[in-house]
Amino acid sequence: MWYCHTRGPVGSFLVRLSSVEKSERHYSLSVKTRDKVQRFRITRYDTGYYIFGGRPFSSMDDVVDRYRSEVIIDGITLGAPIIQTVRPVGRQAMTVTSPRDRTNSIILTQAHRQGEKTGLLLLRKGKKSPVYGKWKEFYFVIKYGEQKLLYYEREDSHKAKGLLDLRQCRAFAVDPTLYGRNGVFMVMLKYLNELSFYYFAAQTEELAQEWLRVMKRHTLKTPDTAKTEVQQIRSLSLSIRDSKLAKSSGHSSVYCLVFLDGAALAKTILMQVPCIFDESYLFQDLPLSTTSFAVELLSASKRAYIKDSSIGRVTIQLSDMPNGQDDDKWHHLMTKGSRTAQGSLRLVANFKHEMIFPIEEYTSLKELLLSDNLTVIEALATVCKDHHAELACALIQIFCHYKTLV
Repeated sequence: MWYCHTRGPVGSFLVRLSSVEKSERHYSLSVKTRDKVQRFRITRYDTGYYIFGGRPFSSMDDVVDRYRSEVIIDGITLGAPIIQTVRPVGRQAMTVTSPRDRTNSIILTQAHRQGEKTGLLLLRKGKKSPVYGKWKEFYFVIKYGEQKLLYYEREDSHKAKGLLDLRQCRAFAVDPTLYGRNGVFMVMLKYLNELSFYYFAAQTEELAQEWLRVMKRHTLKTPDTAKTEVQQIRSLSLSIRDSKLAKSSGHSSVYCLVFLDGAALAKTILMQVPCIFDESYLFQDLPLSTTSFAVELLSASKRAYIKDSSIGRVTIQLSDMPNGQDDDKWHHLMTKGSRTAQGSLRLVANFKHEMIFPIEEYTSLKELLLSDNLTVIEALATVCKDHHAELACALIQIFCHYKTLV
C-alpha cells in the first residue's frame, strides 16, 4: 500500500505502480493540490514511451521535468518528490512519506542502471537518414532482461537522456564510406509509422561489431531463441557501375546513397558528370524484416548552406531477385510524383539467402532419413512422385551441409 500525506506542501508528488491495474505498464502520479491529492495515470507502451495526457515521453524523468515548469492542474506545477519509507504496523506495513530532494525518487535511478552491456559511444540521431550534425558522446546501458537501450550524459548521471525499446528496432552495420570513418553502426526505430534513425560510432571496429551483435540479438521479439532453431542467412552484394543523365540536366557533381529499408548505409565518392562510379558494397547478416534496397543519386550543392538535391531513386524488392545470381541491369531513376525518368543507373546486385541448420538438427535428420532401411526416403519419394529431381537435390543439399558441419 502507498500513502500520500494530504497535509504536505502543494505540488509535492509521488510516482508509483498503479494499484488499480496490477501491471508494470501502468503508473500513478499523485500530486498534492490545495485541498486534496489528485492522481493521474501514466501508461508505458512496448516501444518504451510513457504516455501522459496524450503526450509521449521517453522516460518518467521527462514527465516530471516538463511539469516542473508547466502547470499540471489548477495553476500548480510539480514541486518536491515524496520518498516512501516502510514501517511495520501490526501485521501490515504502512508507507510514511516525507518531502526530500529528487535523488532516488524517479523510476530511472542508479539502482536501475546495472545493465549487462555498458560503455561510451558517439551518437547522432534524427528523423531523416542520413543524419546531419555533430557527433555527441553518451554513456549507454543495454538492459538484457527488458531489451532496452538507455543513454546518459555521463556514467555517473542519474537521469537518462533517452530510451530505446530494442524490440521495435532494427540494427545494421554501416559502410565506412557513409561518414568517412570505421566503427559505425545504426539502429532504426519505427514508432507509430514514423521512422527515427540512430547512428553510433565506437572507438574501434571490433568494439562496434561487439555492440552491433548485442543489439541485433535484443532487437528480436524473443532474444533467448534457442540456438538449435533453423536460421536464415541473408546477404546482399551491390555494385554501382555506371550512370546516365540527360545532357541538359544541369548537374555537375553527383554521388549515390545506398539504403536498406529507408536507412542510409553507404555512400559513393563525389564524381563529376559524366561519370562511371564502379563501387561495390557488401551487406551481411540482413534482418529477416529487410525487404528492399534503394540507390539514390544526388546532386551536390556548390554552397555549404544549401542541401544536396535528389535527382532520382531506384528501389528493388529483394523478393524479386534470383537467389545467389548476379542481377546486372540498367534501372530508371524516378522521383515522387513524376512518371518521367531522370536518368538511369547500372547496378549489379546479388542477393543470397540460405537456411542453416544446427549440427544437432542435422544429426537427428540424417539418422531419421537413413533409419529403417530408408523407409522415410521411400515415403518421401511416394509423396513427391512427380518431383523426384527436386527431392534428390534437397537430400543432396542436406547431406552436403551435414558433411561440412561435422
